[in-house]
Amino acid sequence: MNIFIQAESRKFNKIRIMQTEIRLMQQKDVDVVATSLANAFMSDPLQTYTFPDEEERRKKSPAHFKAILEFGLMFGEVYTSDNAEGGVVWLGPNETDITTEKADQGGLTKLPELLGEDAANRFFSVLEFIDPHHKQDVPEPHWYIMVIGVDPAHQGKGLAKSLLKPVMQKATANGNSIYLETAQPLNVPFYQRLGFKILKEIEEPVSGLKVWTFKKN
Repeated sequence: MNIFIQAESRKFNKIRIMQTEIRLMQQKDVDVVATSLANAFMSDPLQTYTFPDEEERRKKSPAHFKAILEFGLMFGEVYTSDNAEGGVVWLGPNETDITTEKADQGGLTKLPELLGEDAANRFFSVLEFIDPHHKQDVPEPHWYIMVIGVDPAHQGKGLAKSLLKPVMQKATANGNSIYLETAQPLNVPFYQRLGFKILKEIEEPVSGLKVWTFKKN
């Protein structure tokens, strides 16, 4: 997971995939979706590295993901399901560079206060290692999956695929590629089944975390 709705995209009509309604997330959904994402990432390698203590992880992860969702609402497109069981944050073409100004406007600079300085330092150190690979891998305008997750109570129903579908269709129609990273090995075959190709398998030297980067044309 890396951190980081345009007017036209707000015209997106509600759809049903496998009897699940996928819609643009609204401000009123933020707290519930943040909790769903926190539950989804409880065992994620990056999240467990950020918060080695499980109780601290459980307590602080909702605020972590709330900040990411708020940033997505300001600078990207955020989708959720009918009962907010999960969510995905997309950054669109020419919007994938998270500048200091954007981070400040979107609230990401508050993460040290929300997470604790040590946890924030661990989190950002991994992102700083990954970011140059992102810029090298996809220099062209592209869609970027900042985060996607589904509450474990609702996994195995095809919901993650449903959450991705609206923007994946848009990217295909407009000839845009899609980029993402994951530190969760269980995610690798999922993205491969969706047509993503592994670009790199890299290891962050301090944490020892293995990270896969993906691209879909």
